[in-house]
Amino acid sequence: MNIQFNIHYKTNLGEMIAIAYYFKDQPDEILTLKFYTFDGENWAGRLEMTEERTVCYNYILLKDTEIYLREWGKPRVITYEPTELIIRDSWRARDHIHHVFLTTAFTKAILKRNQKRGTKKKVKDQPEGHNLSFRLLSSTIEADLCYGVTGNIPELGSWKKPVLMDDGRFPEWTLSIHVSKETQYVEYKYIIVNSETKEIVHWEEGENRRVYLHAANEEPSTFRMCDDGFRQLSLWRGAGVAVPIFSLRSHSSMGIGSFSDLKLLIDWSHHVGLKIIQTLPVNDTIAHKSWRDSYPYAAISVFALHPLYIHLMDIATFKDQEVQSSYDKEVMVLNEPSDVDFEQVLSRKMHYLRLLFDQEYEYFKKDKAAQTFLKEQSEWLIPYATFCHLRDTYGTVNFETWPSYNIWSDAVKKVLFTSAYAGFRDIEFYIFIQYHADKQLQTMRDYARSKGIVLKGDLPIGIFRYSCDAWVAPELYNMQGQAGAPPDDFAVLGQNWGFPTYNWSEMAKHNFMWWQRRMQQLNRYFDALRLDHILGFFRIWEIPIQEIQGTLGLFNPRLPLSVEALAAYGIEGDLSRYTQPYLTDDRLRRTFGSDVDMVSKVFFVKKKQNPRVFAPEFQTQTAIRDYIRQNAQFEKYLNLLLEMRSDVLLIQEPNTEKPMYNPRITLSTTYAFSQLDSEMKAKFEKLYNDYFFIRHNAFWEKQALWKLPVILDATDMLICGEDLGMIPQAVPGVMKAMNILSLEIQRMPKGNTEFGVVQHYPYMSVCSPSSHDMSTIRGWWESDPAMASRFFHQYLHWFGVPSKDCTPDIVKAVVDDHLSSPAMLAIFPIQDLIGMDGHLRNPYAGSEQINNPANPDHYWKFRFHMPVEQLLTQDGFNEMLRAMLKVHGR
Repeated sequence: MNIQFNIHYKTNLGEMIAIAYYFKDQPDEILTLKFYTFDGENWAGRLEMTEERTVCYNYILLKDTEIYLREWGKPRVITYEPTELIIRDSWRARDHIHHVFLTTAFTKAILKRNQKRGTKKKVKDQPEGHNLSFRLLSSTIEADLCYGVTGNIPELGSWKKPVLMDDGRFPEWTLSIHVSKETQYVEYKYIIVNSETKEIVHWEEGENRRVYLHAANEEPSTFRMCDDGFRQLSLWRGAGVAVPIFSLRSHSSMGIGSFSDLKLLIDWSHHVGLKIIQTLPVNDTIAHKSWRDSYPYAAISVFALHPLYIHLMDIATFKDQEVQSSYDKEVMVLNEPSDVDFEQVLSRKMHYLRLLFDQEYEYFKKDKAAQTFLKEQSEWLIPYATFCHLRDTYGTVNFETWPSYNIWSDAVKKVLFTSAYAGFRDIEFYIFIQYHADKQLQTMRDYARSKGIVLKGDLPIGIFRYSCDAWVAPELYNMQGQAGAPPDDFAVLGQNWGFPTYNWSEMAKHNFMWWQRRMQQLNRYFDALRLDHILGFFRIWEIPIQEIQGTLGLFNPRLPLSVEALAAYGIEGDLSRYTQPYLTDDRLRRTFGSDVDMVSKVFFVKKKQNPRVFAPEFQTQTAIRDYIRQNAQFEKYLNLLLEMRSDVLLIQEPNTEKPMYNPRITLSTTYAFSQLDSEMKAKFEKLYNDYFFIRHNAFWEKQALWKLPVILDATDMLICGEDLGMIPQAVPGVMKAMNILSLEIQRMPKGNTEFGVVQHYPYMSVCSPSSHDMSTIRGWWESDPAMASRFFHQYLHWFGVPSKDCTPDIVKAVVDDHLSSPAMLAIFPIQDLIGMDGHLRNPYAGSEQINNPANPDHYWKFRFHMPVEQLLTQDGFNEMLRAMLKVHGR
């Protein structure tokens, strides 16, 4: 069998097209076949197969004999055929918009094929002609439609009657026909056909496709046309609902939402026409066994699911009727409060989980599915279960303080993960939990798929400092750094999440395998994924471990400035004026009033050049905080002292041979800046703008392109990136190149405007009026009457005096506006959707905000005020929402 490859790709001088291929029976032996060309655009290569084998291949671009670029996607496959095979391929560019529809969000949920359709024609062995094979890679049509081919020859219906394609290899559609030897030129187009009526619904856009049937010899040949994407101008748009699992309320939930409650939400979403259900992170956060564990972005394992989301009765009912009766009563009691009582729910639910474990233990030990789960997931599951046991044993999650087993190893596994160990059954308890959590969430994913609905997960950018992940592989993290976010309108001092940052160089040694496994684990449950703070893949805001406020952070990685570079901006001389807080006697008197002497005596010392500096023992914010914790008389001045400590213009780069410096974020807001003369202010402003908005663009772009392709290719999920905040210039281009949907929030516009204009949003985006880190539409409106008035008159263009209360028609106008957006997805917090109905919505708008990002100790306890069972019965509201979606083609 001879295979002739043909591809059109315009190259530059020194570049060459080739394929990287392997035979399926030898997947580790990667071979390279270089192509030839006469014009630098049309490339061809020839491969001879002497035996019946299957070859897998991808196109690559060589530059100076090295691989410079790989095409996107899984390997193409060729099985042995007795005839000459002539293939016309097209390069699969990663950023091709049609490739978004090849994610499992579409192929297994939204646009999945309910049954195999089309007509599969068997090609007969007729030596007097050729076989013509069409392969279309596309999944952009609904299940009641199919693709067909028509063209200028009778075998393709002579442009009148389409020949239907077969979807047996969906999302690849196939059709094979036999043509006579005299046929040398074929024009064709793909069309969309109604599967039942066979009527043509839509012709693809653009010119006719063409193929010339010229074989190298007179023998019968197979010509295979491999085309990527049906050419169409209008693309699919859908809508969804966002709600944390813990916020769901049902009659059977136990004071907190459960995975099984998703079934009701799926039913409601299917009923009204929503296609996406977006959640917050679902990983186990039980570190302190207190309300602080309500924070869903601080998981103790990025692989383990949260035990509290298990629906106990889906495991088994209690055989002891008294226990079952007690459980039923506690369900009712815990379901009464308006918010989640995290500590009470944790206590009672874990109590009953242990009872169920004891009851089901013998069956669990023999359960083949549970044994398979343990075997397949053992790499993370065994350390996690052991970690939880040790946390319980030592009464703390801080493994650095444990008297033994401070770090995971094979030796620890050998001692603890054995039936000979006295605490082994407790370790098995956590395996039992994860088995059932995994089973329940996978069941919900499959149910959602059956309804054409996508479950969308959330991947936190960080890991908890004292997590199982850090215990197992501390070398993968910078434990002396704290991840966070620079200051913005919602958190003027920045955010300090407390997570260690990633040691990307160490992760790269294993091709980012930790990330690949993390993505694959999430793909067990979700077909779409939100990448929290995607900017962290370009650079992360890192705060030194000894500091508290985000204002003292720096981007990691970064390019600091030398003394000579600063001098080029006119910033020179004694730099301590800029690296130390600027503390004048006048400032201290105005800040501390009558207590100035008391405060100064403890915290400050006099210097000749600078009237005051912090005393040597208070050179960090944590030192100030720790001292005040022991000296309550200074408590009222804590925040003032912390802000003073951060009142610098330059931050010296640590661990460098020569002094290097970085400008402090938002330096123009500091007292130190206000005391500069106008000429010096201008110099610092130029430094600031060059450093934060120009200097790092190419550097950070390279960082993202180093990591993201490998990480994203680990799964076929639809990826959306949370790209809000201080956005580097390179971010939009990289996200477009990676086919990552951006996030568009109207009150956080990406431009010099107060409100985002939804009609200007790109197609490759998710638009939403709010997020879990913000107030709802109602809370936003009612918190700022002046802003609401501007939105009312200047954006909505309504007349009259705006209501102080956010009425249902205002909420509906905002929702309707977002539905009309060109964005692929419009996703709404459930509070905003219900806000359109004056009878159904929560009377207290202020209680609906899930998180306050300015408060690092926020209690995440929001619970939807209405059982989802009740939502399913609201015919008037449901019909209104269904009609809105239909009007806007969602």
